[in-house]
Amino acid sequence: MKLSRIIPLYVVLLLGLSANISVSAQNRDYDLIMKELTKEQKELLQKEREMIKSNREALKKSLNKEQLAILTDKTLRNDVKRRMLMKTFTKQQRDLVRRQEIRLRATRDVFKKTLTDNQRKILKDRIERSRRNRQRVRDN
Repeated sequence: MKLSRIIPLYVVLLLGLSANISVSAQNRDYDLIMKELTKEQKELLQKEREMIKSNREALKKSLNKEQLAILTDKTLRNDVKRRMLMKTFTKQQRDLVRRQEIRLRATRDVFKKTLTDNQRKILKDRIERSRRNRQRVRDN
């Protein structure tokens, strides 16, 4: 995946965006997936989740007034906010985003290697369902 596509993905994480999928369906999927994971896999995900939170906070603290104004502007769509924010990022902010994405990619690769065939199937089904739901939301 190109860096130009990766950085906006991290910004999505920063913004804490969520698709318009019902929370109960997300919880069911999440619970189903978590039940299938080993203790080590859960620990790996938990560590990564904590690192994401830490990096998200570091990025938020680095935002200037202009960037915070963009982030909190309720009149802008989220995709517009992302584009505007990306244009205003400093080199340090871009580096922070880039380092986080590299870390995420490495963790994802380690995690993928630990999956059993059954776990892969469950995750694949969940991803497909999520894509369909996102597409349905975009089409409406």
